[in-house]
Order: sequence, then structure tokens, then C-alpha cells
Amino acid sequence: MKKWLRHRPETVADWLFLIAAGVAVYFVFNHLPDIGGAVGLVVGILSPFAGAIVLAYLLDMPTRFFAKKLFRGKRGPAIVLSYLCAILGIVLLVSLVVPQLMASVQMFTNNLDSYVANLQSLLNILQEQFGLDLDALRGILAGSTETFDKIMETLASTMPTVASYAANAASSVVAVFTAVAGSIYMLASKESLLHNLRAALRAALPPRLANSVLGIFSMANNVFSSYIGGQLLDALLVGVETFVLMTIFRLNFAPLIAVLVGVTNVIPIFGPFIGAVPSAIILLFADPIQAVWFVILILVVQQIDGNFIAPRIVGNAIGLSGLWVLIAIMLGGDLFGLPGMVIGVPLFGVIYALVRECVDAGLKSRGIDAYGNPLPEDPSQQPKS
Repeated sequence: MKKWLRHRPETVADWLFLIAAGVAVYFVFNHLPDIGGAVGLVVGILSPFAGAIVLAYLLDMPTRFFAKKLFRGKRGPAIVLSYLCAILGIVLLVSLVVPQLMASVQMFTNNLDSYVANLQSLLNILQEQFGLDLDALRGILAGSTETFDKIMETLASTMPTVASYAANAASSVVAVFTAVAGSIYMLASKESLLHNLRAALRAALPPRLANSVLGIFSMANNVFSSYIGGQLLDALLVGVETFVLMTIFRLNFAPLIAVLVGVTNVIPIFGPFIGAVPSAIILLFADPIQAVWFVILILVVQQIDGNFIAPRIVGNAIGLSGLWVLIAIMLGGDLFGLPGMVIGVPLFGVIYALVRECVDAGLKSRGIDAYGNPLPEDPSQQPKS
């Protein structure tokens, strides 16, 4: 990569390549909406295969682990074990979440009046102790029962629409099976697929450029696999910690809230708040005291995770400071929603590493360091950064 960036155009072919690249960049930016629409159409058609790629990439991490630790490098049994673990995890999550969710909705509807009374009592205490004007909130709570009844009526009226969407979901089943079958093929034929892709790349590009592109892909794979694998393991540990502590303190809805906290913890920085706020609201309706204990508990869990667990699991896989991580999350979330908040950080880490390589190559070509000082002639005498 550095050699290619330092290469100066000398021949007519070099200048023609630069002109063609500039025209291509201008064309892409000038027709960005049209290109985006075409890409979206193609992605929609190939979405099952995109799902297969994502699923194969995620399951390749446990497959490599099982093949190395349990099956002496054999990928076949490792692939089967990886899928069994994934299926078992999904079944376990569904068995924990669905009954809890149904029980929570039923409990909420049956005890709505008592929940409203609890909150009104809490507001009275706050107003008496601190002199706060909470009449507007009490008015909202007074009409909350009628509002909830209207919401339930609206949901009942939309059930036919929901049923029609459920009927159309049959096509999604085909897409899911296509994604699973494609991911199995990709995992089983990983080495041959990668070999063919590398061969095609080397056939299409000059040797130095092909090696540079392959180096970028290798770096991106290392960043993504380290970061995403670490984030998933960290989220699992946070969910287990939350469930154990909520069970010890006998807080309500422990399985449901633990799953919610664990899943949202995949999102850096904002994830703990995204999971903790609705969980605290659920407990606030049931028992305000439990909500207070939950907030204290989740703060302890996040402090333990942020200071001891996450640094050991995720480490410095992306090489970004906290400011750049925040910028990556905001950009990714604005462009692609919640998935963008997850993949935005490792993607920005790859871009940051490439920009840093370009800057280092530019400084080296000018014979100066980052502070503008001339570089020593002997590379062994260069100051360490």
C-alpha cells in the first residue's frame, strides 16, 4: 500500500490511469442517488445471499475455534457444532423472552390501575418533600387508563393487517433457508472460495495493487472479527451478570431485562442506556423501589464491564480513541440505523488505519516526521513513536 501511494506517475499509462480514475470518481459522485438506487435494488434481490455472507462470517469465528481446539483442524464437525450452538442459543433466547414478554403484557394490563396509583403516590412524595410542581404529570396519569384502553382498541383494529403481513412472511422463510444453505456452503468451501477470489483479483489488477488490496482486506477482516467477536462475547457476559444479580435481588422480569440489556450492549457507548432506560421504565410501573435498585445494579454492571471485562475481551482491536468511536457511532447510526451503530466502529477503524498509512507514506516521501523534523538517514535511528 505504501509503495503504491509513493509511486509517481511517469508514463503515459500512469497519467491515463489517473485521468480515468478522476473521471470515474466524478461520475460516481455526480450520479450518487441513481447508483444508490441501483445498488439498493440489487441488494434487495441478493439479500438472502447477503444474509448468508453475514451468517457465514459470524459463524466462522466459532468454527475456527472448534476446529482448532476440538477437531484437530477438521472444519466439517466444527461447522455442525457451530450451527448447533447457534440454534441452541436462539431457542434459549426465545424460550426466555417470549413467555416473559407475554407474562409482562398480561401483568401490565391486569395491574395497570395499581401501577398508576404507585406512580401517583411517588409523585405526591416528591412534591411534598421537594416542592416540585407535578400537577401536569398527575393529570397525565389520571387519563392513562383511558389512553391505554384506546391503544388496545387500536391494536385490535390492526390485527387483520398484521395477519396479512404474517401471511406474506412465508416468502421470508424461503429467504432464511437460502441464507442458511448459502452460509453452510461458504463455511464448508471457505478455502477454495477465498483462493478463487484472490486469483481473480490478481488476474484483474497489477501485482502491487492486488497485494495492496489484499492487505486492506486482511486488515479489515482482523479488525471486524476481533471487534465483533469481542462485542458479542462481552454482551453475553453482561446479560448473564444482569440476570444473576437481578435473580439474587429478586427483581421482576429478570430474563426479559437481561436479554434486552445484553443485546443492546453490542452497541458501544449508547447500548447500555438503550437497554437500561426501557427496563427501568418497566420496573418503575411495577415497583418504583425495584426500578431504583435496578438502576444501581446496572451502573455497577456497566462499571465492572467497562473497566475490567471489555478491555480484556475487545482490547484495542479498532485503534480508535473515544472521540472517534463516538463520531463513528453517530455517523453509522444516522446512515444505517442500529446496524450502522454496530458496524460503524470497526469500519471507521479500518478507514482510520488506511488514512494513517497514507499520512505516514506522505510524510516519509517528504523526508519529515509528524512534527516536521527531518528524518534521520539511517532507518534504525528513527525516533520511536
